[in-house]
Amino acid sequence: MGRFTLIRRTMGRKPIRGALLIASIAIAFFIYLVLTSFEHGFLGGEVDSERLIVTNKVGDALPLPISYYDKILALSDVAGATYMARSRATYQTPTNFLGLTAAEPASFAAFIGDQYDIPADALARFGQVRTGAIVGRSIATQEGWVVGQNITLNTSSFFKADGSSDFEFEIVGILDGRKSADTHFVMARYDYINSERGSDRDTVSSFGIVPKNGVRPDAVIKAVDTLFANSAYETRTRTEAEFMRAFIAQFADITTIVRVVVGVAFVTILMIVANTMFFAIRERTREIGVLKVLGFSRRFILCNILAETFALFAVGLSLGLGFAFMAVVFLREPLRTIVPHLVLTPPIILQAIGLAVLLALATGAAPAFNAIRVPPNAALRER
Repeated sequence: MGRFTLIRRTMGRKPIRGALLIASIAIAFFIYLVLTSFEHGFLGGEVDSERLIVTNKVGDALPLPISYYDKILALSDVAGATYMARSRATYQTPTNFLGLTAAEPASFAAFIGDQYDIPADALARFGQVRTGAIVGRSIATQEGWVVGQNITLNTSSFFKADGSSDFEFEIVGILDGRKSADTHFVMARYDYINSERGSDRDTVSSFGIVPKNGVRPDAVIKAVDTLFANSAYETRTRTEAEFMRAFIAQFADITTIVRVVVGVAFVTILMIVANTMFFAIRERTREIGVLKVLGFSRRFILCNILAETFALFAVGLSLGLGFAFMAVVFLREPLRTIVPHLVLTPPIILQAIGLAVLLALATGAAPAFNAIRVPPNAALRER
């Protein structure tokens, strides 16, 4: 009888117990994979660019003077820059939320060029129409918007002199995102929004910076923040990834929530599997004694028990991965507005495999070593 046949028959001895163990492991990894994908997606995915975001040092929601733009652009290590004023907006109903970004057409399009595809004719039209707007594919599909349509958005941060916060736009184009980039927003012209505002005129929410090739982001960060140190509006410059993490942390510590839930799930599964394996090995004490009498080494017995545990986790992980993939695909569109990058990425899968290996060792090592310590004569007397 080969090793694999022995493992298969051992696992099939108690099929209901084995199925329940595999189901428990699959559920734990399903929770881990889905929640981790949710965490990464909520934080904006893996941002690997060297773009920098400049905000007010006191708080990201506070404005900065637009006059900073020329000073930032004049820095020797800066290849390009842009500015933007952001606001949450609603369409038709108070609960139909979307993002509204007021920006300078050319520089902002260049800044986001590696994340979004903007048709050239749409960008040209955007520069010509004062009330023009380029809308993301996601929100356009949801609302049935088409090029040439006029829409009215109610904003939460932009207010006119008469107190109104309704702004009218003409859709001049639709942009598409690359690598699951969020497209649930509307891009408007800053000069239009700024001229209509009755408060906070000539201010922006943030600046975007692209460092020159070969220049370390840290050097640009220091140069920008030093330039505006001790001014009325001091700045805080961060990488785009750091900015996104700080932005999400204002609403909830998603990382802590995910780790707590996943930790509880895995500790529970660890206790269940370890306890079951102890009982399973105890039931086979006599068989282990027979194997020792027949000349099978302690190493052979140890490897067999560990292999059984690894097999349980491999099957459980495979099932959990399959169900998690289906769940992510199913939830991606409904959750796109709050989780723009819901994807089960290879790094997340590799982390799950590493966890499966560690948990298999943790749950299988103690029962295995306990089994090989039993003397053959004592094992054969076991009933």
